[in-house]
Amino acid sequence: MSQSILHSPLSLGTVQLRNRVALAPMAGLTDVPFRTLAWRFGAGHMVSEMVASKLDLWHTQKSQLRREVLPCAAPMAVQMAGNDPVVMAETARRLVDEGAALIDINFGCPAKKVCRRAAGSALLADLDRVAAIVESVAAAVPVPVTVKTRTGLTPDDRLGVAAARVAEQAGARMVVMHGRSRACKFAGAVRLAPVGEARGDLSIPLLVNGDIEDMHGAAYALQQSRADGIMIGRGAIGQPWIFQVLAGGVEPSVAQRLRIMCEHLDHMHTFYGLQQGVRIARKHVQAYLRRLGAEGLIRDFMRLDTAFAQLTWLGALTESTILEQQHTLDVNSSLVANSIPC
Repeated sequence: MSQSILHSPLSLGTVQLRNRVALAPMAGLTDVPFRTLAWRFGAGHMVSEMVASKLDLWHTQKSQLRREVLPCAAPMAVQMAGNDPVVMAETARRLVDEGAALIDINFGCPAKKVCRRAAGSALLADLDRVAAIVESVAAAVPVPVTVKTRTGLTPDDRLGVAAARVAEQAGARMVVMHGRSRACKFAGAVRLAPVGEARGDLSIPLLVNGDIEDMHGAAYALQQSRADGIMIGRGAIGQPWIFQVLAGGVEPSVAQRLRIMCEHLDHMHTFYGLQQGVRIARKHVQAYLRRLGAEGLIRDFMRLDTAFAQLTWLGALTESTILEQQHTLDVNSSLVANSIPC
C-alpha cells in the first residue's frame, strides 16, 4: 500500500475518519490533554483510554475523566474492556448516550490486572466469547463498533487472526492489530506477517499497530502488512507532532517543542488538578526530554513537587533555549555579513 493513502479519509459505515493515522488508546498516557495535542497536529482517529465495563465503577473519577468528550475531535471514540456481553452492551449504550460516536472493544491489552479478569488479550483463548461480545455490543448501539487485538496468545498461534474474522462476522466495522502476541507484551520485534494474513481475510478496514515512531516505520508497517492505515501508540508519546510529520510537515524546532511541552504541562495541571497533575506530568515530560536528547535534565524535573515549580522550570528552560538559538542566529548572520566582499 502506498504511504500517500494515509492522508485519505476512511469510512466505517456511518462514520468517517479524517485520515488513516490513528492514536492508540493507552491508559495513563493518551488522556484528554494529550489527545487535544494529537488532534491539533493531525491525528485522524483517536480512541479514549480504556474504560472498564463494570457499572459499579461508572461514577469513579478515573472513569469519568477517561470518558470526557473532546469537543474538538470527531468521531468521539471510547474503548472499553470486559468479558460479559450483557454488561458490555449496557456500558456501550451509556457511552453513546454521553456522546460516543464509535465504540472500541479491547481484545489486546496484555496487562496482568486486565487478563486475570478474563478480559483484554486473555479473550483470545475464547473466540466464542469474542463473537458474543461484539455481537451484543453491535446490536445495542447505533454507532460503529471496532476492535483492537494482538496476533495471538503466543508468537506461534494465529488466534488474533481468527478473532479478527470472528469480530467482522459479529458486526465489527474495523480491526486494529498490534503485531505482537500477548506473551510478548511490548518486547521483541513486531511481527507483521500475521497482520498481513488478517488483511487478506477481512473485508472491513484493518489498521496496523506496533513500534511505529517515524516515517520509515510507518512505510515499513504498511508495506509488510498491506493494512489500510496505521495506529501509533508509544511512538507518539513525547512527540505528539508525529502526526504532522507523517502528513509531510516539518518537525518543530527545539524551541517550538518546548513551547508545546509548556502548553501540555499547563493543560495537565488544569485537567487533573494541581496535585494529581504534577504526578501525571512527570512521565510525559520525561518522554519529551528523552526525545530531545536531554536525559540529563530528567532528574532535575522529577524533584519538582508543585505545579508552579514545574511550570517555572520548564519556562526557564524554554526561555534559555530561545535566547541561545537567537544568539547562534546572530553570530551566524554576522559571520555571513563579514564574509561579503566590499
